[in-house]
Amino acid sequence: MFARFAQEYGGQKLHIVKTDVNSQSVENYAICGRNCSKRGNWRMTINMPLASLCGNCKKLAKDVKIINF
Repeated sequence: MFARFAQEYGGQKLHIVKTDVNSQSVENYAICGRNCSKRGNWRMTINMPLASLCGNCKKLAKDVKIINF
């Protein structure tokens, strides 16, 4: 499992979203359980400080042992 940092709207907390290794498709849910039902898709971000990472995602990332985190 690979992970990407994403947010539903600009200015919100970053979430860790799982991606499929082969097809690079993104799941609808972050690992903390938040979904992107309002907008319909995640907004991938790369130039944001990790201090704005969701606290629940940060805790779960250590437990799940995400490959590239």
